[in-house]
Amino acid sequence: MSKDNLPDVLRFLTGFLLALQLLLHSFGINFLKNNQIEAIVNIISFLYILYFGAKHNYLGKKGQAQKAVLQKAGLEKCKDKPADKMEK
Repeated sequence: MSKDNLPDVLRFLTGFLLALQLLLHSFGINFLKNNQIEAIVNIISFLYILYFGAKHNYLGKKGQAQKAVLQKAGLEKCKDKPADKMEK
């Protein structure tokens, strides 16, 4: 398994486990309670928000370089120049 396939495998595994939960629930077997499912969803949502917040806010080296290129092209606001006086 390569690193490129990891998100696909995780999505498939998550879907499989949720489908299995629904199937077993219909037979009266509950291996996860609702509060456990809510806790798992909350943790995943928290990590998702942190990851994409950091990835899309120019925090890393690659992001800082990308922001510099955008500022040089006039596509990103510079803090030292007002938005209305930026060169076009």
